[in-house]
Amino acid sequence: MTEGKRAQAFASGRLWRAAAALACLELVVIAMNAVVFPAFDDVFSPARDLSVLAHAVFLLAVGVLATFKPRVLHLKSFDVATFACLTVGAMLLMPALQLQSPALLVVASCLVSAGRAGALLFVGLALLDLSRYQMWIAVTVGFLAALAAVPLLADAPAFAWALIYLVLPIVAFGLVFKGAQPLFEQASEGEPPAEVAIMRPATFLPLASQLFVCLFLFHLAFGFSLRYDEALRLPFADALLAVPLAAFLLYLAFVRKSPDDDVLARVSVVCVIAGFFVVTSDNRAALLSSNVLLSAGNVLFDMVAWVVLAEVANRNRAGAVAVFSWGRGVCALGSIAGAGLGVWCTSLIATSPDLLEFVSGVMLVAVAAYALIGLRAFSFSETVEQVDPGEGPAAAASPEDVFEARCAQVIEQYGLSKREGEVFRMLARGRDRTYVQEQLVISRNTVKAHVRHIYEKLGVHSHQDLIDLVQD
Repeated sequence: MTEGKRAQAFASGRLWRAAAALACLELVVIAMNAVVFPAFDDVFSPARDLSVLAHAVFLLAVGVLATFKPRVLHLKSFDVATFACLTVGAMLLMPALQLQSPALLVVASCLVSAGRAGALLFVGLALLDLSRYQMWIAVTVGFLAALAAVPLLADAPAFAWALIYLVLPIVAFGLVFKGAQPLFEQASEGEPPAEVAIMRPATFLPLASQLFVCLFLFHLAFGFSLRYDEALRLPFADALLAVPLAAFLLYLAFVRKSPDDDVLARVSVVCVIAGFFVVTSDNRAALLSSNVLLSAGNVLFDMVAWVVLAEVANRNRAGAVAVFSWGRGVCALGSIAGAGLGVWCTSLIATSPDLLEFVSGVMLVAVAAYALIGLRAFSFSETVEQVDPGEGPAAAASPEDVFEARCAQVIEQYGLSKREGEVFRMLARGRDRTYVQEQLVISRNTVKAHVRHIYEKLGVHSHQDLIDLVQD
């Protein structure tokens, strides 16, 4: 990747909006697990698991509709439902905690979780307008920004963390709505993926796909690590991950190529195995290491999951909503199952402390066995490449449609004004300045000024460079 293309990759407005939205959602998850959910325990502890279940059910329900009845998913109705769940849930949560009302707490937390699921789906769709390299930049920046914010908020009152939990999903939804809207409409107006898959099975990943099984099992370990011997976990230990993530972002910037999904997934497995290996130590430094290693494994794998789901969805955009809904839905289900297993094992340890090493050993062996056997013949990269692009609108687009779409992308990416956009389109078609002057009925000097501004914004030095940028 040349210096110019690298600068273009980082200059995309879509990239930074997607990264900001993802940072909001990741900070919500941190606030939820570290501060908000523990506050639920004083009122009704099962509310935390019921809210995560609502998150999973919402996503899986959307996945079912997107797979079999996509036309039911009207964009306006979905938007209203998402926004209503977030706002109504936010208004009810504080009174539920103050009144110590279990029923109201369950309703409020489930509404917020359902709304957060809708926002998450739109953030996923927003990644589809990016190249694979840009996807990795957006995901890395999003996770890094969320983790880097934690030390700044560590001393914030519980009320501030509650606001993060309630408000940031709305912010994330607003950041990506405009960009994700056309993709949602494309998926909802197309043929049902289940029907297309009858004749062309490779166009859609079935729920039994190894990809979804992998997402479920790894998030099972994530949920277990969150709730297993929860009292020993160190608050906000995840913030330490900002340092290696910053190094990883520098790697992306200077190496100028996307990382290998399979290699990163295996590194995440090693981190989880190492975390379970040292969790039984009574040494505080070892305990901190265990927290960080488990979090590092889960964060790294979740980053891989975001990019892989975006890559799969991008291969066949008609099934994008279904892919993201299934993928993030099974992740939530895995977290619930793992959390339940973690709580059960913790209760066993309370009656017999000697079981701590046994349970940790079982989890260590289980993760290692899955990595050596279950993932031995599985490849994220091959799974993405095997998806058939199908015959969706993108595949059937005419050269003129492709040209117009590329021009619109460049105009938005580099912030050209309306008049500059008109001049740019003519130049991109190979027209000279005299032609532009005659068509727009403007002076020669005005044309020269527009062209100079366009060249400066695009970072090009000649008419041919501009044409090459559009054709790239």
